[in-house]
Amino acid sequence: EKPVKEAPQPSKSLESPFVPDPVPTKTAIFREEMAEFWTWLQAAIKEPTSSVYTDKKHSYTAFALLTIFSATSFFFSIYHIKQAYYGHMAAIDSKALQHFPSLNLFSIFSILVATSLFFFSILMGGFVVKRFVDQDRNWTLEKALQEYSRLFALPILLTGIASFFAFFNSLRFAVLLCLISIGLVLLANLYTISKPSKESQTDSFYRLLLAFLVNGSILFLFFLAEMALVFDYLRILAFI
Repeated sequence: EKPVKEAPQPSKSLESPFVPDPVPTKTAIFREEMAEFWTWLQAAIKEPTSSVYTDKKHSYTAFALLTIFSATSFFFSIYHIKQAYYGHMAAIDSKALQHFPSLNLFSIFSILVATSLFFFSILMGGFVVKRFVDQDRNWTLEKALQEYSRLFALPILLTGIASFFAFFNSLRFAVLLCLISIGLVLLANLYTISKPSKESQTDSFYRLLLAFLVNGSILFLFFLAEMALVFDYLRILAFI
């Protein structure tokens, strides 16, 4: 009888001693990024003027959240006021609602665009002042985004809370938080444009005067565009 040939055994020297790491899922990646952003946000709230390098994705996330929270607070405030006050007025006069805009997908888009323009005007005004008035060549749009995103850390938290209360019809508290947030945003802008630069050769008084004029002109031009988008909705907020 012929001996049965045994199957060749793989050499142990060819086996890899390393086990490949499992590929992270999209949910795990999203959770990790949110955890990193929350850590960054806490550090920015504690030290908003710190010169620590800010990751570009955190800056974009900060501006996106600030815009979304502010627009959400504004929209839900308008929605609840119109449902309550104008619902009562419509019961008395059926033509009362014809003079006010309806809330639809276009109104959501208009409010979102107007809110984005407001925060972009702050960013653009600070950039123009630092780059051309102060003549700081190192001040780019990316650096302006990093600086302002840290200064806007506390308004992000406040508008996030305000959007929560606006959703549940706690309008007075939501509006109060939004007003405080807007005040902090304007204060951050004032802090940025009033901070002198070593590169500027202009007298400090005239430099500050020019910074206010340039920044104010940019904010005013954007303000006109914002009012064109949301002026009709502001009339509803007047009855809060």
